[in-house]
Amino acid sequence: MEDSIDKCRILYKGDMIAAMFYIMTGMILFVFSAGLYYFNISPGFQYLSIGFFLFFIYCTGKGLLMYYVSRKRWLFYEGLHHLDLTTIKQEIEYTHFRIEKKQTNRRVYVYALVFFCTSAFAGIFSVYKPIIMGTSIPIALISGIELSIGMLTEFRLREYYRILLKNQSW
Repeated sequence: MEDSIDKCRILYKGDMIAAMFYIMTGMILFVFSAGLYYFNISPGFQYLSIGFFLFFIYCTGKGLLMYYVSRKRWLFYEGLHHLDLTTIKQEIEYTHFRIEKKQTNRRVYVYALVFFCTSAFAGIFSVYKPIIMGTSIPIALISGIELSIGMLTEFRLREYYRILLKNQSW
């Protein structure tokens, strides 16, 4: 059981690192947004800068919320010396919920990535090139980032879930 509490701490520490990645991505998007807005060469750059700014707000907000929730759970497990059966059952339910949520989100992100990459490519040949590409590129970028981080987190959650189920049977 002592090994399980270390796994809990490691999982939520990893979630805090993922949250910091979201915050860093938000800051990078802000730099791109400010640069594109400042060097506004065409309407497409203006739309692109607005999209990057909105996703800066999204990534930063999501990162801060993830960090808050993960740190709260990490501190909870830092204060525990051993896991009892009730805590393991609650953690199993919460982890199962998170895995199912990741699976649903993964489908949405794949569809969004395919649709907006296709529309960004089709926008090259359109009269409305600035609007189509300026809105499709940020959405495709964020969908790809969300998909990759979500899959990495899902892999970690599945392994953690397997370990929790094994410890529950003890």
